[in-house]
Amino acid sequence: MDRNTNSRIERAAEQVPKEARQEWLGMLETLAEQIQRHQQTSQQMVQEMINTYMQLLNTPGSYLSGQAEQQQQTLQQTTQQWMEQAQEQQQAFQQQAQEQQQSFQQMTQEVLSSYAQLLNIPLSYAQEGLRSAQFPIRGYDELTVEEISGRLGGLSADELRMVREYEERNKRRETVLEQLDRRIRSGSS
Repeated sequence: MDRNTNSRIERAAEQVPKEARQEWLGMLETLAEQIQRHQQTSQQMVQEMINTYMQLLNTPGSYLSGQAEQQQQTLQQTTQQWMEQAQEQQQAFQQQAQEQQQSFQQMTQEVLSSYAQLLNIPLSYAQEGLRSAQFPIRGYDELTVEEISGRLGGLSADELRMVREYEERNKRRETVLEQLDRRIRSGSS
């Protein structure tokens, strides 16, 4: 790609609709809030584990000896549950972030593709569209040589030249080109 095309694509990317950018930013804010809640939950779980451990350490020896094994199992089970919950939340956040990223990439690709298609339309097609709106013989491309010959009589020299240029660029029918040349030379309508 040349620098011109690169700059066009960059400008197209900058013109991603505001609604799409706002939607993407909203999704990112939601994700950030969820991550923040997850961090708060994790901090609470860690604090609860520390508190439980401190209670265990502060328990008198006689009580500790009888209950130690049960408390250790409870602590391990609680810790295991918290770890599983944290892993599930992390996986859910990762999946959601990946889905949002894919959606945004797909949307951006579609927008860029649309702009690229617009940029790749040759100027000659646009000019041709303008010419066809002003072309002196309506439905020219669908007409036969005989039908075209019958419609040349009422055209000015400029209109005859326009028809000749078009015929030469497109179908290049010798009989039509010869008739047009004769009429242009004679200056008759």
